[in-house]
Amino acid sequence: MSSLYTKFMDKTLTKQHIIEWLKKQGLIRYLLEKEVLTEEQLEHIATCLHHIYRWYWENLPIGHFLTAVLENNFVEASLRADRTNQIVLPIYAVFLYNAVPMDYRTKLCMIKH
Repeated sequence: MSSLYTKFMDKTLTKQHIIEWLKKQGLIRYLLEKEVLTEEQLEHIATCLHHIYRWYWENLPIGHFLTAVLENNFVEASLRADRTNQIVLPIYAVFLYNAVPMDYRTKLCMIKH
């Protein structure tokens, strides 16, 4: 079990935890190293990922992009992503797999109906 998942489950996950996790991801390290991604863009990605966390625990409304991500709708997510998120879309899959409880899909279905 990852420390990110533990923090997610004990409701202590912060945006800073997510930034630290992002910086350990190969794709993010590469994009930062090649200056394709800025620290400001990294902050934006962390904010989006933190919105997933807040949606899960606080029922924070999420937009069309994050809804598509949570629905596992790659085409819709790709079309709705801003430029930054288009580049790092695979990171969302890694985050969902490693940090978010799998019942998020059930939760999403319950909210939509």
